[in-house]
Order: sequence, then structure tokens, then C-alpha cells
Amino acid sequence: MNSISEQHKKDAENLGIAVSHYDIDGNLIYAKPETLDYFIELLQFPTQSKSGRNNKLFDEVVVANENEPIRYDLSDSFFSHTASIKYQLFDEAGKKLSDGTFSPSQSNELNLSAQSYGYYALHLTQARKTYRVRLLVQPKTAYQPPVLADKKAWGLNVQLYSLRSDRNWGIGDFGDLRYLIERAVGFGVDFIGINPLHLLYPSVPEWASPYSASSRRWLNFIYLDIPALPEFALCKTAQNWFSRQEAQIARLRQADLVDYEQITALKLTALELLFDFFKRSKSKKIIERRAQFAEFVKEQGEPLLYQGIFNVLDCEQHMAMPEDENQIGWLGWDSKWKTERKGLLELAERDTRANFYMWLQWITEQQLSELDQLCLDLGMKLGIYGDLAVQSSRGSADVWSDPELFCVNASVGAPPDPLGPVGQNWNLPPYNPSVLKARGFQPFIDMLRANMQHFGVLRIDHVMGLFRLWLIPENKTAADGVYVYYPFAELMAILAIESQRNQCLIVGEDLGTVPDEVRLKLNEFRIFSYFVLYFEQRHYQFPTIDNFPPNAFATVGTHDVPSLASFWHCRDLELFGSLNVLEGEMLGQKYKQRVIDKQALLDSLHRDGYLPEDYWGDAMSMAMHDNLNRVIHRYLAESHSRLIGVQLENLIGQEVSFNLPGTSQEYPNWRKKLVRSLEHIFNDEAVVSFLTLINQARNR
Repeated sequence: MNSISEQHKKDAENLGIAVSHYDIDGNLIYAKPETLDYFIELLQFPTQSKSGRNNKLFDEVVVANENEPIRYDLSDSFFSHTASIKYQLFDEAGKKLSDGTFSPSQSNELNLSAQSYGYYALHLTQARKTYRVRLLVQPKTAYQPPVLADKKAWGLNVQLYSLRSDRNWGIGDFGDLRYLIERAVGFGVDFIGINPLHLLYPSVPEWASPYSASSRRWLNFIYLDIPALPEFALCKTAQNWFSRQEAQIARLRQADLVDYEQITALKLTALELLFDFFKRSKSKKIIERRAQFAEFVKEQGEPLLYQGIFNVLDCEQHMAMPEDENQIGWLGWDSKWKTERKGLLELAERDTRANFYMWLQWITEQQLSELDQLCLDLGMKLGIYGDLAVQSSRGSADVWSDPELFCVNASVGAPPDPLGPVGQNWNLPPYNPSVLKARGFQPFIDMLRANMQHFGVLRIDHVMGLFRLWLIPENKTAADGVYVYYPFAELMAILAIESQRNQCLIVGEDLGTVPDEVRLKLNEFRIFSYFVLYFEQRHYQFPTIDNFPPNAFATVGTHDVPSLASFWHCRDLELFGSLNVLEGEMLGQKYKQRVIDKQALLDSLHRDGYLPEDYWGDAMSMAMHDNLNRVIHRYLAESHSRLIGVQLENLIGQEVSFNLPGTSQEYPNWRKKLVRSLEHIFNDEAVVSFLTLINQARNR
């Protein structure tokens, strides 16, 4: 600590940079002075804008409570206390709600009338200088669906790309999601959970991780059900082209892995034919759709256009898969286009290729909206359960189109711990909190709104990131990082506002150690916790159903862990060993721990009467079988958690790992498919019986 001066400490803390932290073993670790210097400089508010944006829209952001008088304290402000101050309060649409004049010499507190939850602007003017304050008036809690008032809700969780069907093009799509919704609702299913739908990189289709996106605001058009588009029904050219591709599509459909490169090429070819038809058709229906598209473009504004420009440039610059993620997106472009902004909007107006990518966003958003409406029409209480990644990747459209909002020369990760002695570097650039706050958090609001508008539930990956992030300097290891605290109260207020506005239940992925401040705030806003059965063994037993947390999403596993059959048979550990991701004593310890966890689960099921005392078998000898699979899911469904998620791969007993953490090219992450088609699954009497069992169990 002696090497960190008081000025260092003060400068760091003013920017939310922690000068020390406790590691997982309780040891106090001090940040390196050079790391503090790095982030003190990096997190400053930029004095000049490279993109031409006005980065300072607000001088201050203040949180208030709905339906309570708003008190604004001026004691620490720049205002003179000898002259009066004029104030004006505006709503989000710019309508003036109140105005007046008050004297700070009489009181340091400006009192405003109570308001409903939402966003407000308070303008304070003295001596021709105006001080702008954004007021975040927060609701008491995030949205709580009526269905959870008197019963538990349950749903199926799937990796959308993994779905097989008799009609898709080799990747699960919105047509498959429609089929799944229509069949599942008959079993009392309240939601269908899917992986993030974030836009990836059309130029590099094999870059397939939905958690390393090109944009968290825009959608991945690869999930389009192309034959369901109105343009396809009217375009003979596209229909004839499609009939010539049937053999190739059949091969892609039968493959065990999603071939993103071929599927993207096919879909883009079809969509380009349809876009050409869309532009020239004289059909009344298409003329109406052109007007709707024009309105969409107007509503979405510059961000949509920049997304289109980005994809045009990216396809020009990348002719093949880059060697590593440091060349993905704009990181691999010619230097001119990395920073050039002048003339881009005019260029897009002359080059209709940007319009094509904007149109893809429109039709993808339309199909997702139709699925949302289908859920409502069929009575599926919570509809689609979406997923929001921690951040967009470094080479993303999000970062390129708004570079000052992100700290490109830093990365989000995790500090060293016993399971990861060197820590983790996720290569995701964090928001610059200084810029985010000066803009009144509008980019965060827009991103949340885009993700909530068609979902009844939204999972926030690594929800602790709203409180603090482990940030790593460029070209350094995770051990060189520091914790940076974000404006948690403001971000949580916005999360609650958008949750209520969009009637979207929030699930916060809170695995691992959660600081008390975070847990208190999550509980205050009734954000649902993420309860993964695999991780809940304590003292050689799993919790009784009465001890499951009520405000939680309870599930057997996640996208980052193996399916139940694979977990039970240690197939993931075999993979880790064969790929040398784990070896020696570390791998041996993992096998020993797996036996302990399995035995603890069997013992807990015996303890609670889910397995009779004389039920044969122990963790060393018992294979996963249909009855044990059903018993584990009944135990989950009868628990006191009010939101139950069942993975489709577990219903069919498939051994699979969709993502193997710690691997990249060594393993086909995000490409594995289900072994059975949706049609086969929902016509299987054993699966039908399983679904019925879960629906009955959740009602007990």
C-alpha cells in the first residue's frame, strides 16, 4: 500500500477504480500503481469527440423514487448562493411539467412534485448558464408477472441453432421456434428460453459465439424463416432458386454440426433475391411493406444505418476467417476505415448495400414480433425467455460506431482464483462509465429496450457487471487487472424502469460470490436469481425442495456445462482430458469431485423420498437412465423456486456440451445439434409423458 500515494488513491476512487480487493481466499490484494495510472487516464471523460457525437448531454444523473417528492440537493453544486435559480422539469418527450424560481440562499434543496417511474430532465439556469440533470425515477421493483402470483411457471430452454426439423436449412430458426411454441403450450409450458439473438459477423460466419457479438442491440438474421417471408410467397425467382438448393439444404439439415459458412451464404443469396424483389415489386402488399420499412428506418435512426455501413465494410475487408479474435470485425480493416467517419452517412445513401442490412434487421425484428404475438395468442404466460450477453466484442459494430462509449484498450475478465490461477480475459471491451453517465445512460437504455421488447423474461449474463467489472489493461494478463465500480444505483434504476415498461421479468445470472450490496439491491428490485443445480451441493447434500430460493430461475445446467447425461457419465471431463485443457492432478480432482456431487444428489433424492431406500446403485456404478432423469426433474419442478427451466437436451437424454469453456478451435462450440428432430421429439410418447410429469410436478 505504501507505493500508492494518497493522490493516486483519490484519483482512482473518483473514477470508481478500486485500489485493493479481497481474493477468493480472503487475502487483501493491492492494485499495481502502473495499473491505477493506466485506468485513471483511460476512464477520464474525453475532451474531444472523434466521432462527432456530443458526449455530454447531462451534467448530472440523479435517482429518485416513483410517487415520492423529488428532492434535489444543490449544496455541492457550482451555483452561486447569492442569485436565484430558474428551474424547468421536462418529461421524456420534452413536455414541460413544471417551472419556477427559487433562492439557494434560503434552501440548498429544490423540492419537486412526485412523478411516476420514467425519465425526466431538470434544467437549472443561473447567469445564462444551464445545468442539465437527468432524473431516473425508479419503480419500487422490476416487473413481476401476474402468473407468478399464485403458481410456479416453467419452460423449455433450448439452443435455437441446435434444433433439428424437417424444414429448416441446417440451423434451428424462427420457424422451428414457432413449432416449439405451438407444441409446448399444450403441456402447460409458460416460456421458451433461447440463446442470445445478438447480431454476429456476416463476413465471418464461423465466428459463432452468441456471447461475443457484433451488436447486442441488433438481431442475427441467420434465424430467419425465409420461406415464411411475404416476399418469398410472391417472388418466383426466389422460389425457383430454392427448389434448386434442396439437395444441399438436405445435407446441411442432416449434418451433426451447424455449418455456419454454407448456411449464411445460402441465406444471404436468398435474401438478396428477396430484397431486389422488395425494392421493385408493384404488389400492393409489398408497397405497404416498403412504407413500413421506411418508417422503421426513420424510427431507428443513425444507429441502424451505422450497423448497415459496418456490415458492408466488414464484408469488403474480410475475405476469409481471420487467424484470431484480434482481427475480427473492424480490428482487421484497413486503418482508414477503422476511424474514418466523415462522409460515411452520405456514402450509405448512395450505396444501397447498407439498406440491405437495414432491411434484414427489419424483417428479423418482424418475425420475432410475430412469435411474441403468437405466445400471447396461445396463452403462453411468459412467452420468449431471452438472454443478454455481458458486452459486445472488441471488433464489433457497437464499438466501431460509438468508439468513445467503450474502453477499447481494456478488457473485461475475472481475477485469478484456484480454478483459474491466471484469471480470465474475455476480450470484451467495457463501457466507459464517464461517457455513459454524461449521456444520461441513453445507450444502455436503448440496448435494454431492444432486448426486452419481444421477451417476457430476460436473463442478464453476469449481472454483477452492473456493480463492478474486473478490467484488464491492453496486452496485460488478468492478474494485472483491477475492479472498476460502475454507477450501480443508476443502472439498476434503468433496469427496473425498462422491465416495467416492457413487462419483462428479469433474471440476473449471479453465480459465484455476490457482494452484499449487489444481493441487497437484487432482492430490493425482486430480480430473480439464477439457481443451477450442478453448483448447489453443500456438505455432501443438495437442498430440500423447501430450501430452493423462491425468487429464482432453477435449472439443472446452463449452456456452459454439459447436459445431465454427459455430466453423469463425465463426457465433458473426457473431452477436457483429450484436448489437454485439463490434465494431471487437476483433472483427477475434477473426476473425484464429480463422484462426490453425483453421490450427494443420489443421497439427497433418497433422503427426500424421491428414490426408495432399497433403490440399487451408487455414483460409481449407476448410469444415467430414464427413471433417474425423471426423478431429478421432478425434484426440480417440485421445488419452491417459482421459475423452472428444463433443457430440451435433458428431456431426450442426449450427451452433449454446446460450449466447452477454455476451448476455441479445438472444439465445435455453438455448433452441436440435437440428435432428434422436433417432430420426432413431440411425437415420442416417452417425451410426452415426461412433459406431463413436469407440468404436474410444478403444480404441487
